[in-house]
Amino acid sequence: MNAAHFDDGALARFEAQYNSSHEDSALRARGQFIQKFPLDSLANLSVDEYVIGHRKPSFCYFVKPGTKDWANIMGATSFKFGIYFGRTKSDPVHKYRFAGRFGTNEKEAFESVKEAVLDLVRMGADEQPDFAAIDANPLSQMFKAKILSLYFPERFLPVCSAEHLDMLGSSLGFPEDLPHSQYQNLLHTAKKRHAKTRAWSEPRFMAFVYRVYIRGEGLIGSPIAKPSARKHRRVDFEEMQKQRSELGRAAEDFALEWEKDRLRGARLERLIARIEDRRDRPGYGYDFMSFSSEEFHRFIEVKSVAKLKDGHRFFLSDNEHHTSSSTEHSGSYFFYLVFFDTGKPVELLAILAGQLYPKVEMLPASYEVRFDRQDFSEDVES
Repeated sequence: MNAAHFDDGALARFEAQYNSSHEDSALRARGQFIQKFPLDSLANLSVDEYVIGHRKPSFCYFVKPGTKDWANIMGATSFKFGIYFGRTKSDPVHKYRFAGRFGTNEKEAFESVKEAVLDLVRMGADEQPDFAAIDANPLSQMFKAKILSLYFPERFLPVCSAEHLDMLGSSLGFPEDLPHSQYQNLLHTAKKRHAKTRAWSEPRFMAFVYRVYIRGEGLIGSPIAKPSARKHRRVDFEEMQKQRSELGRAAEDFALEWEKDRLRGARLERLIARIEDRRDRPGYGYDFMSFSSEEFHRFIEVKSVAKLKDGHRFFLSDNEHHTSSSTEHSGSYFFYLVFFDTGKPVELLAILAGQLYPKVEMLPASYEVRFDRQDFSEDVES
């Protein structure tokens, strides 16, 4: 595989249109997963920590819905995990259920599934994996591919569908009928060999190949849209100040942990200790200075987002707007928009200021009016 398979025009068009919000969310999701389930913890995994179906986030919960931004393996039944806790259409009782190939009872099935997971990650850790042996592992195809991509993104691109791997292998000129795990590996090799895509994250490169070779699937457009009509709202400044004081700190703390997870997911955990907290120095015009890569800083302004009847809003200072638009910060100034539910932060959208501004309506909310007062009383005759 060589760089000539990627059309320069397609690469340029993709870069011009791609929105990095999904990329950051995907990296954060992976960061959360490896923080919760590091490789060296898997040997001690219990059945309740593994199965989907219980309330607490489990290994299977993280691999499936919890990291869907990294790679979506939704669909099919929970039998793809080997064992799960739940019900079926014909049996409403919640209990452990398992695929017969793993055993005759829940304990036996879980031990077999766990050994298959441990065997998979042992093979995935090899610098030259035995791809045929990986494909022979009894776990389901999409589940295996997702696990490999989460733990070893430097070797396995997060494309999990066998059909899509076959399509991409054919489109990019790979040999036919290779193991699907080898196609995951060859896709990553192709990424590393091209001068343009070498520095891209795995989610960004995956979005590119999906867009170009699988008819647009996987490309995430802007999650922000302009309001349908301009509205002149009355601003309650007391409410605004209350919101800032009550929700602002919660949003900032949530965003800082989110950012740490993103760096872990991007394999930049060594940079976490170098994040600079600048919240008490508003002159900078942003809250945190982090990193998009080893070479490039990321300037983060955290905003708690209020839900309105017809959309959302946050407040922006003139200094923040000026800083985000400056030559020094343009292209690396991110708004971390934090959304709340019942007073608690539950979701974060990371978006470049330059991608946000064309999509929003900006209205003046307040001004700081400054003046000096002169005392002319001595000049007045009594």
